[in-house]
Amino acid sequence: MPQPIDMRRYAQLKAAGDLPSPRGVALAIIRLTQSSEVSLAELGRVIKGDPAFVGRLVKAANGLIAENRRAIVSVQEALMVLGLPAVRTLALGFSLLSTYRKGSCQGFDYQRFWSSALLMAIAMQALTQRVRMVAADEAFSLGLLARVGELALATLYPDAFSRLLGDLQREPAVPQVVLEEQAFAMNHRELGAAMLADWGVPDALVQPVRFHEQPELAGYADDSRAAGIVQCLMLARAVAQLCLAPESEQVRLMTPMLRLSGRLGLGRSEFVSLCERVGRDWDEWGKLLQIRTEGAPRFAELSAAAADAVGEATKGAPAQPVAAEAEQPMRALVVLGAREERVLVRAELEAAGLAVFVAGGTDAALEAALDVQPQLLIVDWSADGERVVRGLRDMRLGRGVCVTTLMEAEDEALLRAASAAGADDFLVRPLHRAALTLRLRACVRMLVLQQELEHEREELRNFAAELSISNRRLQEAALTDPLTGLPNRRQAIDSMEAEWATATRHNRAFSAMIVDLDGFKAINDTHGHDVGDMALRHAAAALRSGLRTQDLICRTGGDEFLVLCPDTELKAAMVVAERLRLAVQARAVDTGGPQIFLTASVGVAMRVPEMAGVDALIKCADDGVYRAKQRGRNCIAALQLDSGEG
Repeated sequence: MPQPIDMRRYAQLKAAGDLPSPRGVALAIIRLTQSSEVSLAELGRVIKGDPAFVGRLVKAANGLIAENRRAIVSVQEALMVLGLPAVRTLALGFSLLSTYRKGSCQGFDYQRFWSSALLMAIAMQALTQRVRMVAADEAFSLGLLARVGELALATLYPDAFSRLLGDLQREPAVPQVVLEEQAFAMNHRELGAAMLADWGVPDALVQPVRFHEQPELAGYADDSRAAGIVQCLMLARAVAQLCLAPESEQVRLMTPMLRLSGRLGLGRSEFVSLCERVGRDWDEWGKLLQIRTEGAPRFAELSAAAADAVGEATKGAPAQPVAAEAEQPMRALVVLGAREERVLVRAELEAAGLAVFVAGGTDAALEAALDVQPQLLIVDWSADGERVVRGLRDMRLGRGVCVTTLMEAEDEALLRAASAAGADDFLVRPLHRAALTLRLRACVRMLVLQQELEHEREELRNFAAELSISNRRLQEAALTDPLTGLPNRRQAIDSMEAEWATATRHNRAFSAMIVDLDGFKAINDTHGHDVGDMALRHAAAALRSGLRTQDLICRTGGDEFLVLCPDTELKAAMVVAERLRLAVQARAVDTGGPQIFLTASVGVAMRVPEMAGVDALIKCADDGVYRAKQRGRNCIAALQLDSGEG
């Protein structure tokens, strides 16, 4: 078992206060979720205080649901899908990303670090959805934070770590952890694991993160869950390295990835499909998080090139397409002892258009199966042959392989044993070319049909993924004002009804305000609608800058905006309203021509028990706007204060 993490040095570093740590709403979320009494409603209220985190949370939840399910659009739905542990670690990861996008360590590429971390997060989530080593909601955060120790060293020792990275470039053969131990008496693996443990990540996940860069030090049993998590982390990191590598290096990096994916039970086409999905999600997440992404590699082409490289290394036949539309030939693995039989079988397989690979012995055959990932296996039936067949069937990649055994005679007991081991067909010595051709033709026909079916399934998956993305974009477009980027009237009403219900249920304060630009029609009439649009965008940006994190602003039409202020008494809302008014008039609109200054009249209202519903609250705020206009515009007003209410 791995040794416990030494937390003494970490405690000293933490006491100095320089370690990367969550802030703001993320810190509140982490503290809140440490209590077993917290409710989803209470957590949702805190989360809504950070609109950026809301979008990321909903995006993460949509990554977990089935493609044919309705997309998640609310915080409460996202919380139910993700659960408290995942929300806590997501808040932690996204808070660090927002706070530590840049720093003073000159040699540390912060952008590349976070781009790689994002790739690891997406790849981990995709992998664990297939192999079920760890919950997919936790896997995303695990990948995002797997190398947080490097960020910590860059933050703690910016100059020294920058020099270390320079030394590493000059002497790449020296392991980074060795240089770190020499420079800091610690390394990023141990420091990162200590940070995760301190943040409440379970030890069952911390330890695999600790050892995924040096798995030989962990001592995990090959079939253990921890070893599986380590392999997932290794493969996720390999995907990230390939996506960020120069094109000239990508084929070389693809080959060990295919081998590792095979050990996890992923077929070649399945893994390629997974990588392509990671590439698509990387681009979407990059836009959401404002992280630099690059064009994802063409994984199908890299896989084919890597297969060719493996074929040359094992002296296999050159790849020949089975059909014109096939991306690569089907592969056959031949495990026969007699040279004459190998030559005959190989000639027939190559004539059928398959790429042929030859292996001898049980261990060599299983290792070759991981590298080659064949669709067809022809093997001597013997004690070793039975171990090859059973070993192949135990792997996920071996479940769809067509297995043909070569027997000494058509013996009923041998046939039952071969069938029980997982064989699909048999041939009897001596081999006759006509019988061999007939059997192979039937097998290849079945494999071609399977391949076509898999291609059709992949097309359907891609279509479903694109449709899901399109639906989410349409939903966003339906709720967003295209000119200002603010939520539109429809979203405003939905949000107001939700906040009204929450305020009524828990007897909390809830205020709203209407902001109306003064004299806006004159701007359109004098300068034209193009300048008017510039003025509206300017006003939207100014209003957004004056809001608190928990407030929501929407454009409800023309030159009018609605602002919702949860948990806000009337007098506090008046303070917010005055800040918005000042923000609008603070600077001129940049039109590239005439200089235009805007002002706004703001009406404020608070929910009181006598109000029948949201319409009454809006009417009260609208009356406040009318009162502000009467007073000469560019001011704020609340009828409830004038009448003594609130």
